[in-house]
Amino acid sequence: MSASRAPVVVFAYRRPRHLEKVLKALMGQPEAGETQLILFLDGARGSSDRSDVAAVKKVAEEAKGFRDVRICTAEKNKGLARSITEGVGTICREHGEAIVLEDDIVPLPGFLSFMNEALGKYRDNRNVMQISGYAYPIPNEPLSHVFLPLTSCWGWATWQRAWTEYHWDREKAQKDLQNPDFVHRFDLGGAYPYGQLLQDVVRGKSDSWGVIWYWNVFRRGGVSLFPSNSLVENIGWDGTGEHGSPDWQNIIFSEKKSRSPVWPNVVETDQKALKQIAEGLQGKAGILSPKAHR
Repeated sequence: MSASRAPVVVFAYRRPRHLEKVLKALMGQPEAGETQLILFLDGARGSSDRSDVAAVKKVAEEAKGFRDVRICTAEKNKGLARSITEGVGTICREHGEAIVLEDDIVPLPGFLSFMNEALGKYRDNRNVMQISGYAYPIPNEPLSHVFLPLTSCWGWATWQRAWTEYHWDREKAQKDLQNPDFVHRFDLGGAYPYGQLLQDVVRGKSDSWGVIWYWNVFRRGGVSLFPSNSLVENIGWDGTGEHGSPDWQNIIFSEKKSRSPVWPNVVETDQKALKQIAEGLQGKAGILSPKAHR
C-alpha cells in the first residue's frame, strides 16, 4: 500500500513556526503513515538568519508520524527558485512523481487523498502536467474538479514525465513575448499580466520559477487539475516571506457540500471556470503576482 503514496516534498527556510504548522497538518492526514516526507532546508545567507535556519532544522528533525523522513540540508543559501527546481527534479527522477509544499502552505483535510488519487488517475495522460491543491475563488463554487491551462505554486504535484518539460530559453521567451496573440492568450485574454512577469525574468529582474513553469505548460498546451475547493491555506502573508504582504489572500470554503465533488469526464479546459477566473483576476496586477508565481 505504501508504494502507492507519492513522496511529499517540503521546502523550508528560516521560518520554524510556519514549518511546524505545515508538518502538524501533514501528520494529521490519514495517509501520513504511508508517506515518505522529504525536507529541503535552504542554507543561511549570513549571520542574521543563521539562528532561524538552525531552528528550522530542529523542527525538521522532530518530524514524526510518516513512513520515513529524509532531510536534505543546503550548506549555502540557494534561494527559492533554485531550491524548488533542483529539489523537485531530484525527487521526480527518483520516484517518478512528487507532492510539493513550501513552509507557508498548510495542507487542509483531504489534501493528500486528493493529490494521490489525481496522480494515479492522470499519470499516463501527457496533457495533464500538474495537480493543484489550490482552487481559485470563483462564484458558485463548482461541484467538480476542473482542468485549466494554468499552474499554481500553492501546494501542487507533478510527474517526472511532465517536469522534464521545465526548461528556460531566454530567446524563445523573448520571441513569444513579441507575438501579440501569444501574450493575449498567455494573459488570459488580457485579464492578468503574466507576460510582464515573464518579461521580468527575461530582463533578469526576477528569477520566478513559477512563471517559467506556467510558460512551459502553456507552450506545451498542457493543463492542470484544480480541486473544486481549496485544500491548502497560505499563511505567508505576515511579512516573513520573500514577497511582502499583499491585500489578497486565498479564500477557504468551509461549508460542506451536499455531495462529493466529481472528477471530469474528459481532459479539457473548463471554459466556464476559466472565464470566471479571468474576470476575478481583472485589476489584480501587483497583488497576486508576487506570490502566485514566486
